[in-house]
Amino acid sequence: MGELVMYHTLIVPAVLLAAGLVLCLFGRKIVPFALVLASVITALLYSGSLLSAITDNPDILRFGPVVVAVLLAVLVSFLYRAAFFVAGLFIGFFISSALFPDAHALIKLASALLAGSLVYISRNFVFSVLTSVMGAGLAATGSVNLIAWAGVSAGVTVYWVVFAVTAVTGAVYQTMGSKGRK
Repeated sequence: MGELVMYHTLIVPAVLLAAGLVLCLFGRKIVPFALVLASVITALLYSGSLLSAITDNPDILRFGPVVVAVLLAVLVSFLYRAAFFVAGLFIGFFISSALFPDAHALIKLASALLAGSLVYISRNFVFSVLTSVMGAGLAATGSVNLIAWAGVSAGVTVYWVVFAVTAVTGAVYQTMGSKGRK
């Protein structure tokens, strides 16, 4: 009755390698679009059932999910940018608290605001580095599995060499291609 379908053993490592390289080289530009797309899909899938629990109006049930999807897409794009500022706030506050535990709360608040502003201003650089590291991890995992499938013994050293080369290459490529804040 139920039949187990197995994929070819090369598909998963090849997809990991391809996705890792794309994320490593173009992650800064792809991820915001993917976040907005995921929010639109989620809103279209689930807001209809949520709205049906609130009302029986057919016009609201027909057009409500589209309105919710647009609102959620705008909210996600705003929160994506604000998250960098909030992360910088926390980093600045905790670093100033660790370095100067007896400092006045206003000094800690000022350093938190400064750190939040710096992270927000340099978010393209920060996001380029983070997506390069994430993509390098995927690419290294996929490449080591492909090498192992070919019968070559690839150890941890090969993984870390591939990881380092792709992470540095991706970060340099993404930061060299960015012309100011977008």
